[in-house]
Amino acid sequence: MGDGDGERPALPRPVRLALWGLVVAFITAQALTAGLLIEAGRRDAMREARTTLATFAGNTEATLNNTLLGVDVVLQDMAEILRPSYGTAQGFDKGRAMALLVALRKRHRPISELALYTPHGEFLSGSAERAGQFGRHLTAELLAQLSAQIVPSMVAAPMRAVEPGAERMLYLVRPTTLLDGQAVIAVAEVPLAALSSLFGIGLDGLHATLELEDGTLLASQPRDDEQVGRHLGWAGGALQKSHESVHEGADRLRGEPALAVVRRTITGSLVFSGSQPMTAALLGWQQTRSATLGAAAAFMLLTLVIGGAAHWHLARERRTRQSLERWQYMLDRALDSMGDGFILCDAHDRVLRWNERYVQMFPGLKPHLRRGVRFSELALHAARDANPGADERSLQEWVSRRLRAHREPGREYGQRLANGIYVHTVESRTVDGSVVGVYRDVTEAERRLAEAKMAAEAASAAKSQFLASMSHEIRTPLNAVLGMNGLLLGTPLTAQQREYVELMRSSGQMLLSLINDILDVSKIEAGHLKLEVAPFAPESSLREVIALLGVRAQGKGLSLQLEVAPGLPRLLSGDVGRLRQVLFNLIGNALKFTEEGGVVVRVGARVLDSQRVALEVAVQDSGIGIPAELLPRIFERFTQADSTTARRYGGSGLGLAISRELVELMGGRIDARSLPGRGSVFEFSVPLERADALDLELELEAPAATDGSPSRLELAEQTTPGLAPRITDESLRARVLVAEDNAVNQVLIKALLDRMGHYCDTVANGIEAVQQVRAARYDLVLMDVQMPELDGLAATREIRRREREGGLPRLPIVAMTANVMPEDREACLAAGMDDHLAKPVEVAALAVAIHAALDAVAAARAAVPARETSMQGAGPR
Repeated sequence: MGDGDGERPALPRPVRLALWGLVVAFITAQALTAGLLIEAGRRDAMREARTTLATFAGNTEATLNNTLLGVDVVLQDMAEILRPSYGTAQGFDKGRAMALLVALRKRHRPISELALYTPHGEFLSGSAERAGQFGRHLTAELLAQLSAQIVPSMVAAPMRAVEPGAERMLYLVRPTTLLDGQAVIAVAEVPLAALSSLFGIGLDGLHATLELEDGTLLASQPRDDEQVGRHLGWAGGALQKSHESVHEGADRLRGEPALAVVRRTITGSLVFSGSQPMTAALLGWQQTRSATLGAAAAFMLLTLVIGGAAHWHLARERRTRQSLERWQYMLDRALDSMGDGFILCDAHDRVLRWNERYVQMFPGLKPHLRRGVRFSELALHAARDANPGADERSLQEWVSRRLRAHREPGREYGQRLANGIYVHTVESRTVDGSVVGVYRDVTEAERRLAEAKMAAEAASAAKSQFLASMSHEIRTPLNAVLGMNGLLLGTPLTAQQREYVELMRSSGQMLLSLINDILDVSKIEAGHLKLEVAPFAPESSLREVIALLGVRAQGKGLSLQLEVAPGLPRLLSGDVGRLRQVLFNLIGNALKFTEEGGVVVRVGARVLDSQRVALEVAVQDSGIGIPAELLPRIFERFTQADSTTARRYGGSGLGLAISRELVELMGGRIDARSLPGRGSVFEFSVPLERADALDLELELEAPAATDGSPSRLELAEQTTPGLAPRITDESLRARVLVAEDNAVNQVLIKALLDRMGHYCDTVANGIEAVQQVRAARYDLVLMDVQMPELDGLAATREIRRREREGGLPRLPIVAMTANVMPEDREACLAAGMDDHLAKPVEVAALAVAIHAALDAVAAARAAVPARETSMQGAGPR
């Protein structure tokens, strides 16, 4: 990329203006919406506060009026109440009258005392024994004035008691006439506290007062005795202002802004007021306003972040597109510079790319060569060019041979063109199904060399195919043997029977280990063994191997120790699976050839440069040792110290050979030193890069090995032969479809799934699997690969095709096969499977795979609701 490219703006000006204009519009809309919501909330809060205050005022007014009216009714009925006082010849009986007034006072709770006075102020009778105990300030002049009133009822001014702490009273007076015609003044004493208790305040910050019309405070709630008697100003003005409704004004006691209401009682001279400060009325609104402003600010900030992210993404996409265009231009130039013809087809055999040399080799195809044309169409035109004058049948036979060669992965093909040039073609299929074709113009000598090479590669391929086929054929029955063995171990057995069964399982595991070793040797010879480099924690990985092999050491009464030197990096980058395999071989051998004492594993790191260290591991045992003359051959294949060792301790002699080749593949070295009868030391060193621990999110649990190296489950099984765990999860009653053509394996997998608590259906080939998936609903499919009529790969592709076309949710499909080569796993994943289980199937590995698949389905269904379709019914789950 030139310097000028970096100076150009990442995004065109119109795009930037449109993007940020949209961001500003969103932010403005959010601000307006927040303002409208806040204002609407304030109106609602004020409306609710007014309604609540009006309701309170109405209820309190009604309660006060009812109370005062009840007292007035008592005063009006005084003549009838005192009728029994005239039952004697002496006329009015003051003692009898006093008893009647005492009883009347007790019945009417707001009334504290009742009394009768003559118009001249003379005490006639009352609920108190003497007039001095009642109404000290009801003077004769005041009583005479009240008796002359035209209006029969009024309220006197509040009286402050002389005694400290005495209760303040309100006097209600009504002139009346007794039965004997005597004019009297009936007086009822009502404590102000009894009236203020009727206010019933329940609102936050609410104040209520009881006043005379001139504004003299009689009582308040909350109670404030120091304010009683204070002149608050004429209450009539507030009455005129409110018009019997709630208004915005001032609090009667404190003068602060408030919602207020003033009501006149039925007595006329008493006024009730209620008020709620604005701060209390709007408290809830203020909290909502703060939350609304916070949410609006958050949304505005989020809009800015989204705008910035969109700007960055669009700029990055534009730079990526420009870079891709440059790389495509460079790729075209590179392809055109090749001396060989080149063509690329997708998984559906549609042409994607070619170079100029290909057109030069096949000039007759130039008019038909275009992006998207099918390879079969090009083959037909090539047949006509190579076979001029041939009939249609001959042309079709030529095309069929060409397409057959084209569709076989890794197939090499040769043809002589009409101009006499011999073209050697190599076509390879990628993981996604695409086909890369390289066409080379060779001479006769080159053709013979090519044929020899093709023969050698064919022989190598035949060998690999033979080993893969033998591995498959051995693993299939071995799966049944080890699986049934595990099931048998889970049943009640005698001690002798269990010993026999465990010996059988140990022998089966040894056979499986031998098969894995042979496959590793085959891959190393063919150069197909590749390292999977990823960050890992060296100390954690070592301790894991030590923990797995510790069971074997304890079984032999040996110690197994790990010594870690200071300075070992926490994280390194390498193939942790192959390192575990080397460690397992070395430590396992040390334990096998040691009868007393133990094994010590020492690990350290030697700095090579700023980016690399040499991981150095030494395994020292106190075993039988190795003679000096045999040490040079100890790392050769199928070699042990002598025949006696092989007979006594067993083994194939491949472990150390594979360990040496793995270490050398990593760029390291391995060595051994020993003293017969005193033990041996095996040391290896491999250069590894440091992993950046600051920017790395590392899952320290290594994935299951897919290249033949022992997985953690296999290591555990080899360490503890005969282990047959019973895994049951009551929370999963999953329905599983098993596609397996081997009858014994059908019985085995069904038994394992039953023990795990899953429901199982079995079919014998791929066609039945596809039909069964259409007929019923399953949570998981365990799919064998090699099956009659339709294999597992083709069946999986058909299921995925139906899912895509029908819009169906993805059904988890896990391969369960004796094809264990890396390319077999890649083929399964490329066909649409979700995971790969190698036979013999480990029970724990099967349980982990099922749980992983079901967890993935649960997560997908939580994000996208499942849809019932005609292709998957609602079978029992």
